Amino acid sequence: MVRVNFTADDLARTRFSAAPAPLVETGLAMVELQHAGVARRRTRVRPWLREARREFPATARPLLDLFGPRGPWPAFIDSPAPDLAEALDFVRATPRAYLRQEMADMWEGRPGRPPAWMRDLAEGDKDSLELVVRALRDFHDAVVAPRWEGVLRSFHADLSRRMPVLAQGGHQALFGSLHQQLQWRHDGLERPGVDWEYELGGGGLLLIPSVFLTGPPVFVKGDGVRLEHALIYAAQPDGQYPGHGDGLWPGEAGNDNLAALIGPTRAAVLRALREPRGTADLAGLVKISPASASEHAKVLRDADLIETRREGRSVRHSLTPLGRTVLGHLRPAAEKPGDRAS
Repeated sequence: MVRVNFTADDLARTRFSAAPAPLVETGLAMVELQHAGVARRRTRVRPWLREARREFPATARPLLDLFGPRGPWPAFIDSPAPDLAEALDFVRATPRAYLRQEMADMWEGRPGRPPAWMRDLAEGDKDSLELVVRALRDFHDAVVAPRWEGVLRSFHADLSRRMPVLAQGGHQALFGSLHQQLQWRHDGLERPGVDWEYELGGGGLLLIPSVFLTGPPVFVKGDGVRLEHALIYAAQPDGQYPGHGDGLWPGEAGNDNLAALIGPTRAAVLRALREPRGTADLAGLVKISPASASEHAKVLRDADLIETRREGRSVRHSLTPLGRTVLGHLRPAAEKPGDRAS
């Protein structure tokens, strides 16, 4: 049994994350991809996972070693930072002692020896750590970023669903709503698993809804310096996992007419330009590189969906009347007229 003990101060300081964490979602998307590989012959693979296999970049292959088909998985990437660059800097700053322990814990129970690059990583090798950073960034850009609008929508919808539960029933009711395996007993939160118990130390627990996670909640034990104690749970914005049943992921081709027409990333770029933005701002919002944002903007500009104006040394992109018309008529199936300002 996994048990987390709370004091009155811990309950007072338990709170939700203010925004989804791109690196946490990246890691969990990789976990789901590995799970799908194991269960491929037994269950129907969800559409976004089939697409992710096609989108998987060669530079992300080190993640196949880090994220085995079964846990434990690396905790040193679990930065709750809402900015990807900040989260990757967090990974770069991982102490060698922490890496050594992580690698030992992760490989326990796996057959054979870890690959050479992981053994180097356990010794704090900077090149190996940068290999991980590049793999995470490229996998994020290829698989997670194109679905980020759906992540944001589901994240905020989940929080809206939890707040009335907390207001009406307190923390005990809230914890009970997160997953059927979570139970509040004797001033502590319990979940089936290996025998493990720890104290929060007065700092509370950070609750992180994850749109990619489908399994039981995951406890992240903080180190008291870089990483705070957290509970990552599967978001359920409408009482069910987004895109994990027979339906598709919000914003995926097949459930999103605009994405089906021009592609998920370009659709996210067009929607981000409901408000005029510069290239750097646009890239940060959609979680792609500035060069990629500029390329997508050119395609949309050539199609007369957006216009670009120079302001000093920078440029500013905005929707054309045609672009606004397209957004008004081609919206995700889950988004009804009036749900969002155009």
